[in-house]
Parts: sequence; structure tokens; C-alpha cells
Amino acid sequence: MSGLIATSNRRAVVGAGVTGRSVVRFLSTQKMPFDWFDTRDSLESLNLLDGDQLEAPLELGKIEIDRLCGYDEIILSPGLAKNEPYILEAEKVGAKIIGDIELFARHADAPVAAVTGSNGKSSVTTLLADVAKACGRNAIAAGNLGEPALDQLGLDYDLYVLELSSFQLETTSSLRPAAAVILNLSPDHLDRYPDMIHYHSAKQRIHIGAAGIVTNRDDLLTSALSADATKHISFGFDEPDLGQYGLRTREGKTFIARGLESLCDVEEVQLKGRHNLANAMAVLAMAEILELDIEKTIKTLCGFKGLAHRCELAANRNGTLWVNDSKATNTGASIAAIRGLVDEIDGQIILIAGGQSKGQSFEEFGEVVSANCGEVVLMGEDAAQIAQSLKDGPAVHQVASIQDAVSTAGELAKQGDCVLLSPACASFDQFSGYQDRGNQFKQALEQLK
Repeated sequence: MSGLIATSNRRAVVGAGVTGRSVVRFLSTQKMPFDWFDTRDSLESLNLLDGDQLEAPLELGKIEIDRLCGYDEIILSPGLAKNEPYILEAEKVGAKIIGDIELFARHADAPVAAVTGSNGKSSVTTLLADVAKACGRNAIAAGNLGEPALDQLGLDYDLYVLELSSFQLETTSSLRPAAAVILNLSPDHLDRYPDMIHYHSAKQRIHIGAAGIVTNRDDLLTSALSADATKHISFGFDEPDLGQYGLRTREGKTFIARGLESLCDVEEVQLKGRHNLANAMAVLAMAEILELDIEKTIKTLCGFKGLAHRCELAANRNGTLWVNDSKATNTGASIAAIRGLVDEIDGQIILIAGGQSKGQSFEEFGEVVSANCGEVVLMGEDAAQIAQSLKDGPAVHQVASIQDAVSTAGELAKQGDCVLLSPACASFDQFSGYQDRGNQFKQALEQLK
């Protein structure tokens, strides 16, 4: 890892969550001075990790508008918006606002494969890291999916596969990945961004200085706004041109193909749902840019069973499939899951949805649900808003809890049906996170008679 140059710059770290603590660990190890802030009022509310002993002084509580003025650099946790008054004021008087990924990028000691998008990021990041390992690379999956990127520096990895959120990208300018992909873009985080243009602009920052890029032909918003990359590969559901990835159907069978070459029958891919075929093609394209072995890539891809809470088959009870897609925290993710599953079942989809809407419009979601779902069970803070979008669609059942949702769905389900938990909403109205929501769904299913 490249050494850090000592400077007289004044730095502030803002945030004491998982990311903020990784920043503090890194700066402390490098003996770089900093001041540390968090807007919460007490250490108890921070949910500090067991054994995470950080001795740096931490200033808690509301940050006054001029408190950070005078710092040269502010390292802002992704959970905090750049438009907070105290950040805007500090920036106005000369502070540079960066995040943990920018700090990582300045000192990364191996190539980076960068993955973003509204949906599918964690699956693609994990699968691509698995592929790289199968091909003999010492790779790590890190970033937004749980393992802080900064904690991986200096551990002799020869490839970092990073899942990156829009919040991380908006404070990053030096990453310059060896390969970068925007999987898809649909309305998300509109409680933080004023419109899709700003959300789109944040995601596009992944292309800055990228050596190779992968784009989705079926989603023009993933296209690079600049053409600096030396290699560009696309994927889509149509038949591919030479050097691109797509689907080809011959004699009743559908194959993932590269140009004229059929690579594997889609039936061999254990990830189910049409949207996961797009994810698989994205991995193939990224692997090609990274010069990974194609045969080992295909073998690893076909054997990948997916991640918990992402179209996870929770149970098959009496011929009814129960699918946990709790990670679907926006309408785009739920739409993809519904469309991906509707042709794979004999009966109807019974959808469980609801939570915090995050400022989303449910117009398209309502149309897709109405066309593809037989029954809908709604719960959570914005259930009524979702119900309004379904007024001319399937029967709607509003319930108070995930346990009631599972019980109601169990009464409705018949052999051949699929009960799909795909909330299209954030979980924090009733749960500690989407993992908690998915786990409670599975627990309720176990108790279902």
C-alpha cells in the first residue's frame, strides 16, 4: 500500500457507524490526525460493534452550522447527506467533502472492479468475487454490501470487487476502476435526491477514469456519458452482436451467448428469474474485461445459488413456493422479481409488500402488480399509498405485521402459487433492516400451520 504523506491538513470524520469507524481505524493506523463527530446524542444509540475499541475522541450531538468550518477535508459517512447545513457551510468556505471510497481509492494497492445499480449489486459483486477466486485471484467482495473497503487495504488482495451506492459515489472522484458496471437504474432514494437526474448523475461517477465499462442495452440510463474507457461491453435480453452478451433461442432452448457463441443453457443457471440472467451476463462481461478464464467463470456462475433475502427460495410447502426478496427496497427491484418469476410458476403470485416508500411513485409498480399478481398483502407505513395504485387491480389485504402477512398469504395460497415477499419499500418503519424483515418472514413461515 502506498504510504501516506503527512500534511498539516485538518480533517473531520463525520459519522460513527460501520463506515465511519472504518475511516477512523484507517486514519489512526496511518497516524493521520483528525477530529470525529456523530449527530446522535449518546454512545448507546450508535450500536457499536462488540470488540470495536476506538479510542479517538468522539463529539456527539447536533452539529452547529459553522462547527466544521476551518477543516480542509471532511470525510462524510454515506448515511449522511451532502446537503446538511453544516456540510454546505464548510464546503462554502473551502472544505473538500469526500467519503470512505475516495480515501480507499487514493491508497488502493490492487485493481478495482466496481459495481453499482439500483438492483442486483450485492449478487453481482459476490458472484464476480467468487468467479475471480475460482480463476486463481486473491479477491475480496467489499464496500456497500457489508465489509468496509478501507478495512481490506494492506491484506495482499490482488483484486477488490466493490459494491458502491450512489451515496458513496457522489463523494468519490479518484477510483478509476479496471472494470465498472451500472447494472440498471430505477427510481430510488428520492427521499435524498430531488429527482432522477441527480440520482443518475451520482451513479454515473463510477465511470470516471474506468479502463473498461459494462452497460445494459435494455436500460439506456446505464450508458456512459463519456467515452474514455478503452473497452466497452454491453449485455441485454436480445441476441447479441459480436463481442457482446445476450440471449439466443434455438430449437426451443435459450442460451446465454457472446456474439455467435452459445455459452450455457439458461436452465443450467441456478439463479432463478429473468433479472438474474441479466446479472449473470453482467458478471460474464466484467470477467472478460478483467481477463478471467471463461470456462471457470461459466462453471462458477452456473453453480451460484444467490444471496439471502434476494429472491431466496425460503420454502416449498404443499406445492406453494415461498420466496424471500426482502432486499427489494424499491419498486424497480420488486418489478424485476415479479417479472422474473411470473413465467416460472403454474399458479398466481401472491405478493407481500409495503414499508417506507422513500418518496417513490408507485404508478409503474401498480401496473405491473395488477397485470401479474393475483392477490396482494400490504403492511407498513405506506401501505395505503400502495393500495391506491392497485385500486383497479388484484384483491388487496392490509395487515399490521409480517406475521399477519404470512398468515394471510398462507390462507390464500394454493398449489402452484408463489408467495413473494418483495416489499418495494424500505424496512425501517417496522424492522432494523431488510435482513431483519426477511428473517422475520422466514420465522413466521416456520410457525405457519
